Amino acid sequence: MTRHAIALAVIAGLALRLALLIGSGWRYDYDEGMAGLQALHILGGERPVFHPGQPYLGAAESYLLAGLFALFGPGAVTLKLAPWLLAGVYIALTGWLGARIFGPRAGALSGLLAALAPAYLLVTGLKTWGATAETLALGSLLLVLTTYVTDSACPDHQRARALVALGLTGGLAFWISWLIAFYAVPVAIVLLIYARGPLRRSGWAAALAFIGGSLPFWAYNLAHGGATFRYLLSSQGDTWGNAWAVLDHLSYDLAPRLVSGDPAWRVLSWPATWWLQIVYQGALVGLIALAWRGRGTPGQPGRALLALFALLLPAIYVLSGYGNHALNAHGFDATGRYVLMAHSVFPVGVAAIAARLARSARLGRAVAAAILSSVMALNLLGAARLDPVTDWTSPYYTRQPATLDPLIAFLDAHGIRHVWTDVGVAHVLMFETQERILAADWYDIYGARGIVRFPDAPLAIATAERVAFVEVILPGQTDTPFERAFDRLGAQYTAARPSPDLLVIVPARPVDPALLGDGIGYQF
Repeated sequence: MTRHAIALAVIAGLALRLALLIGSGWRYDYDEGMAGLQALHILGGERPVFHPGQPYLGAAESYLLAGLFALFGPGAVTLKLAPWLLAGVYIALTGWLGARIFGPRAGALSGLLAALAPAYLLVTGLKTWGATAETLALGSLLLVLTTYVTDSACPDHQRARALVALGLTGGLAFWISWLIAFYAVPVAIVLLIYARGPLRRSGWAAALAFIGGSLPFWAYNLAHGGATFRYLLSSQGDTWGNAWAVLDHLSYDLAPRLVSGDPAWRVLSWPATWWLQIVYQGALVGLIALAWRGRGTPGQPGRALLALFALLLPAIYVLSGYGNHALNAHGFDATGRYVLMAHSVFPVGVAAIAARLARSARLGRAVAAAILSSVMALNLLGAARLDPVTDWTSPYYTRQPATLDPLIAFLDAHGIRHVWTDVGVAHVLMFETQERILAADWYDIYGARGIVRFPDAPLAIATAERVAFVEVILPGQTDTPFERAFDRLGAQYTAARPSPDLLVIVPARPVDPALLGDGIGYQF
């Protein structure tokens, strides 16, 4: 029955997420477009190990996308299939984890709570961002496998197989993203305490499986002088000096965001968000209490695992250096996806407490029903209130037009194949046209020293004879800094607005973007 209940939860969760994707018009941002472009390159014969410009983010998702593109063709719908399918894996594993540690009822409720998740997880978990959906799925699998390795009631051969699978999964996750540390650290501690026997007997096989799973990582770093370590260890900022500020941001920004949505989305009121914080974060405290009270019981290793996860998440977040990105001067959400992993245990904690209350007197059952129904109702309300355009944009570039179809039609009509534009538009434009049109952000690459994802594109644009400049503007905006920059140069050009929020300038002769000064920068 538990399997059937979890399967129904998976179906419900996938149906909800599919409805949201359809309602959003399968909207995707420029980082997702980058993953799609890399998948196209894989189909063309390239074999990348990491995402371009990021030698720490494994390209596994792009290989999955390449397989989906080969089956169904490239496009916005296929681009979203990968995180959508991984969302189903996450829901199933969350239900399985709850059942393994707290029993069938908690397992069914864990799966249902994971299916009807807060708006932030629903949106961010459906981003083709290269590590978010995969880390949730692989991390949850690590937790489930650990419950088998540490279960003394399981036969030795089953524990050994689970340990080898744990090594392989951990190796893959290590290559894909070091965010897996949120899972790996508590897993390692629990294994050392409760699984010494399996480690002695099969630890060597698990180590080999880990090396096999992470082989792309090691091969790349051997060939590139430890590029991953050099990149990560040189760019994390003042971790110790920023520790208090990062914890403050985690408490007052990320914690409410995780259980509701980005404040700019305005999907729930503050009282509703506070209630969800009380329930979800109270569930973490409950997991710690259940682990303490369950000492000496057969399920203690699993309970200790989840308690350690809850206790260590803030410390790992701060010490990893990832949290320093949250302290950006612009206030955008730069790190919410880094702690999204809390949703591997949030549903299990809520389900465990509800199941425990339901075993008590009538009042306990009523309280459990009230908690569960209120959480799921508020989560569904948040999902229903999501804006199909603005809430699915990139947190970095919120002005991405709803569609680039008018721009593409304009460029095709004028035979333009090379474009300087906003980075929030560039990758989407290239993916939509399957690189028939090459686009890059001159300012982001050469002015702001941003990440160069596809270096061949700006080189081709710089040497092209006919190049358009595309700027995102406000509807109705006139006399833009962009136009004034061309006027100051005395350059002849034609201007067009294929849509209310896009301005296209086509110079009569090639114009060096460097001469446009601030006019080509970010005007908002």
